[in-house]
Amino acid sequence: MPRPPDSSAGRRVQYAALPYRQRQDGEVQVRLITSRETRRWVLPKGWPMKDIAPHKAAAREAFEEAGLIGNTSPNAIGLYTYEKRLSAVRSVTCDVMVFPMKVKRYLKKWPERSQRIGFWFTVESAAAAVQEEDLKELILRFGAIMADRHAAKEAAKQARAAEVAEAKAAEAKVADAKAGAAKAVASKSAASKSAASKSGDVPAGKGSGSGSGSGGGKKPAVEASKGTTRERSKSEAGAAHAISLSMEGGLPGLGTEVQKASEKAKGGKRKGGAVKLRDADVLELAGVARPLPTTH
Repeated sequence: MPRPPDSSAGRRVQYAALPYRQRQDGEVQVRLITSRETRRWVLPKGWPMKDIAPHKAAAREAFEEAGLIGNTSPNAIGLYTYEKRLSAVRSVTCDVMVFPMKVKRYLKKWPERSQRIGFWFTVESAAAAVQEEDLKELILRFGAIMADRHAAKEAAKQARAAEVAEAKAAEAKVADAKAGAAKAVASKSAASKSAASKSGDVPAGKGSGSGSGSGGGKKPAVEASKGTTRERSKSEAGAAHAISLSMEGGLPGLGTEVQKASEKAKGGKRKGGAVKLRDADVLELAGVARPLPTTH
């Protein structure tokens, strides 16, 4: 911050506001007003005020001379010198301290509206419009500072956006990896189940099988068939023995009973050849036969 000039050598001190606004694309514009007497393009400025800080005094001048309200920095960005006319024959050298003010509002009415004209300039145009060389350099330097700040702000914004995009990409990558792992596990599980199902189908096919082969499912049926065949053979053997005894006279009346049973089974009609009795019939006949006579 520049030191306040010494007014003891006949120089005077003033405080000026540098009103500015910045567009979204970063362009900075400066508000200049015309002086009341010479109609030059100047900054709003004035004399020090008792018990008022320099930057607040500069803000007061911006309100009274240009109708501007905003935030004024307490730190001066520099100073410039000019000759202020006090009368037609008298002037004084003034050292002006400049405080940047970011404009928030533009009033429709202000104290010196009818005495001055205001206009928004680009930084380069404002520097070209003022007459004081020190003020030209100051405006251009301020514009460079603001451009650097805007560039840094945009770079930080882009860096944050890049970080967010990178974080999202990392999250998406992790999500894809998890989904791939889950898919692989599901596929492996399905393959295991399929292999187990196929290995289980072979015994089932043998057990239920149709066609040739001696599967496990046919074994009980074969055993049952063998048992039935054995029982039938025994019955037939018993029946033959019973008939033999009848013919030899060992079982009187059995032959007649067999004959009647045979005719009854065939509806009382014989159609040539011997009649084949059921095992149950023969056994029944054998059961009702009289016991063999006891031989002493």
